[in-house]
Amino acid sequence: MPKEHFSHLDIKMLEVASTLFKVKGVKSVTIDEIACQLKMSKKTIYQHFNTKAQLVNNCVSWVLEMKEKEILQVLQLKLDPITEMLELGKLNVETFRMFSKNTLKDLRNFYPEAWSIIEVFKEQIIYPQLLSNLNSGIQQGFYRDNIQANIVVYMYIGLLDSVIMQHSVLKTETLLDEVYKEHLKMHMYSICSEKGRNTLEQFVNKF
Repeated sequence: MPKEHFSHLDIKMLEVASTLFKVKGVKSVTIDEIACQLKMSKKTIYQHFNTKAQLVNNCVSWVLEMKEKEILQVLQLKLDPITEMLELGKLNVETFRMFSKNTLKDLRNFYPEAWSIIEVFKEQIIYPQLLSNLNSGIQQGFYRDNIQANIVVYMYIGLLDSVIMQHSVLKTETLLDEVYKEHLKMHMYSICSEKGRNTLEQFVNKF
């Protein structure tokens, strides 16, 4: 993904705005509220971001840039495929733990450019990483050798998207990070060989 270049003040604004968006949803947060948290004028914010939509877009880009760095740090550890997948899963749990029900729904419904940034991230970062993990796991005997990796990756991403969106409209007290944990465990158990299952069960209860 192309990288944005943010100044120190940009990042300060993005940190505050992103926190408010995650906690309260995007649509309900105003520039006035962000300015109040930053103890600066709206004019100063608009000197850096012309519109709220531009601020939202840059928040999404900035958050995903940090997420990409975290993913690369895990991949550089050269873990076995199952441990790698669980470590990446922990990153996602921490991410989902911060989101309100409305955040992703607001992005999809009201900020299409921001949503497209997420879609590009999934296509360029998440899909290749998952496909590499699956192929490596098959080669090393941790995953079943009779699965079609590209199809499984599309199913994993598609089902996760569906679960997240359903969670945003259903009246449930279950937190999004708990929903994600169950999704990941279901995925892992469905693709593991006997060797992989033995490894998985050593760690999955600590996940």
